[in-house]
Amino acid sequence: MGNTRLLMTCANRWMFILLPEPGQDMSQEPSQEEYLARIQELIGDATIPAKITNISKWCINETVAEHYSRGNVFCLGDAVHRHPPFNGLGSNTCIQDAFNLAWKVSLVLRNRASPSLLASYSLERQPVGVDVVTRANQGFRDHYAVWEALGMNCTQTSDRIAAFAELRADSAAGTQRREALRTAIKGTEREFHAVGWEMNQRYVSSAVYLADEKTPRPPLPEDPVLYREITTYPGSRVPHAWLNTRVPGRQFSTVDLAGKGRFCILTGIGGENWRKAARAATEALGVEVSVYSIGWCQEYEDVYFDWARRREVADSGCVLVRPDFFVAWRSMRMVDDCEGRLLQVMKAVCGV
Repeated sequence: MGNTRLLMTCANRWMFILLPEPGQDMSQEPSQEEYLARIQELIGDATIPAKITNISKWCINETVAEHYSRGNVFCLGDAVHRHPPFNGLGSNTCIQDAFNLAWKVSLVLRNRASPSLLASYSLERQPVGVDVVTRANQGFRDHYAVWEALGMNCTQTSDRIAAFAELRADSAAGTQRREALRTAIKGTEREFHAVGWEMNQRYVSSAVYLADEKTPRPPLPEDPVLYREITTYPGSRVPHAWLNTRVPGRQFSTVDLAGKGRFCILTGIGGENWRKAARAATEALGVEVSVYSIGWCQEYEDVYFDWARRREVADSGCVLVRPDFFVAWRSMRMVDDCEGRLLQVMKAVCGV
């Protein structure tokens, strides 16, 4: 077993995580005696009694499927992406896979969309799986610098004690080791504060309508792991903004208006005709499209003007949000024959 380890307390017991050296032959299970000797080595005193209550093996995966679907078989969750729990991205990613697929399957089974809509599932989610697996394992690797700064990677107990003692030493070596530890700890923030990596997903498929976009997609934030991209560019997650009703009640978000198994349009002053367009599309396709007007003296008040700053369209424009909270299309302003335009977009997204 290697020289890297993580120790955690649990009530009056200790849990030791022992990591083998890279390339070490693990075909033979270490004996109880070998485990116990390693534990006493980590404690630093072979005379201290220790009892092993349980041993389990855990493999660090870095695997993602090249395709999430074939024919009428669709896979999600750990079946297509496996990685350690660093960054806490496992359950979130599994749920997002299901959320992406569920509304599409529902529309197809009800003959409201073409089976071609299901092809967008793998196109949208497989790149996310690649990113999540990569990030999770990098989160694990980021801890190596912490262990190194603490002296935990030294093979000899005396060397580990000396390295750890340097942290409180008034010396050039102590200063250097403390700086190394501060830098290493800061590096782990990409594991604990990776909101950008969770939210900056960008879908590109036939279920995202880009034909009306005049400019390329804006670049991600300088640090896309820590910071979220806030945009209504099609294929992005709809931005959050706090809203309220004209008679103030409980505060809620633009995200609360979306979802619930239906498409929705977010518009504002001058966007009244999008309601007629939504009703026409709903009647023609059997796919529900709700409309919400946000702004001054509208049904929903933009309390802090957050939506005005984040919507990237005019008051009369609209943002079409899919049932999974991702933007399917947007119109920068009201257009002639908005009924025909919305119907064209909805047909394209649903593949009919």
